[in-house]
Amino acid sequence: MTEEKVDYPQNFDIKLIIAAEIAMEEAKRNISRALSESQTVHSFVNVRSSGKGNYFSYCYNIDIESKEHLERTYALLRTIPGLKFAL
Repeated sequence: MTEEKVDYPQNFDIKLIIAAEIAMEEAKRNISRALSESQTVHSFVNVRSSGKGNYFSYCYNIDIESKEHLERTYALLRTIPGLKFAL
């Protein structure tokens, strides 16, 4: 198995799927807090509801400086209440 080398810094959009029972403003605050704690430069892009309305998909543009930064960011994102997954 070969490991692909990723050149940093990277800028990309991340999608966070969060249960709809978490109020939208609360979810956005929680996402922003986690990204700020990981020292990740970020900006909100959009939010969309799932077809059945059970989840919201929040899209943020982020800047990642290193593999360690990426790992720290995902670790903090996993602490968000109602988070199902982050892509």
